[in-house]
Amino acid sequence: MKYSATETYNDSTLQELIEKLDQNEITEFFSDNKNIIYKRHICDAVLLFTYALNQLDRIPSADKREQHVLTGDYYFSEFYSALACHGEMQVVHDMVEISKNLASKKSRQYEHKLELSDSELKYLLFAPLLYLIDNGYVKSDLDDVLGCFIKNMNRSELAYIINTKGES
Repeated sequence: MKYSATETYNDSTLQELIEKLDQNEITEFFSDNKNIIYKRHICDAVLLFTYALNQLDRIPSADKREQHVLTGDYYFSEFYSALACHGEMQVVHDMVEISKNLASKKSRQYEHKLELSDSELKYLLFAPLLYLIDNGYVKSDLDDVLGCFIKNMNRSELAYIINTKGES
């Protein structure tokens, strides 16, 4: 079945959301147009999708739970809206498959308290961004950026790493 966009999506909404994300080496990479090889709207949408997934990996304080979940949901909805309006249903399908795979791996990680290498953690956190590299949407330099981010991050913020359910 072939999908087509019924109306044009306002990509400035997506860009405004990305500008409001935590500014770090990853968002800096995406803000430089020289790093985008093909279809900026896909790159921006997948970046937002990645942030939504990672938002849900963190354990919020009790008073921030609702805001935490709603933020992730909002990012997901903008991802789907942007790609659906551009008729990019194959990318949506690919992200759904990646998300299912990640959920299984994170669940296994949580259950078995496995040691994670940097490359395994990079995949768990950034598989959608690795998809962009593998499919020629962004420069392969992103892989190095992600590697640096992993080396400098606080792993204890991730529920499946510290094996907690966030029921404090």
